[in-house]
Amino acid sequence: MKSMTLGILLGIVVGLILTAIFLKTMNKDGKMKTEYDERQKEARGRAYMFGFYGVVFANALFLVLSTSFDLKFLGLSLYFIPILVGIIVQVTYSIFHDAYVGLNNNMTRFLVGMTLISAFNIFVGVMACIHGELIVDNKLQGPFINLLCGGIFLILVVELGIKKLYDGKSE
Repeated sequence: MKSMTLGILLGIVVGLILTAIFLKTMNKDGKMKTEYDERQKEARGRAYMFGFYGVVFANALFLVLSTSFDLKFLGLSLYFIPILVGIIVQVTYSIFHDAYVGLNNNMTRFLVGMTLISAFNIFVGVMACIHGELIVDNKLQGPFINLLCGGIFLILVVELGIKKLYDGKSE
């Protein structure tokens, strides 16, 4: 097994462990699972459906583009970008249909956590760029995925802020 493959697998395992810890601290009741009411569950189902279509669309787009362009410069992000597209679609739909925030969420902790995760990932990507490790042999490297993750968490925080402002005005 290549060291890069081992590093990716280790990163996924550590990420899952940190996610479990993060979820337990973000919920008021200390449970890892967020609780939703029936209306939220239905809206979340639609959100996952649209997220799936986002993944399919992004993959189809890359398929078409690959017939005319060499996409090897995207490196591993070629496989990760469609996942992020699906996540953004799912999260955006959920937020704006009041199906993202659960009954047992502590939003202050959640927003602080998301901001810290975003800052950490953007920091890793920027440091790689500064050290010349973001692009090697004209190919984007792993830290570019950190930039993408930092961006998605930043989008999440901004969308939650917009939703909060919108809800405040409608009341």
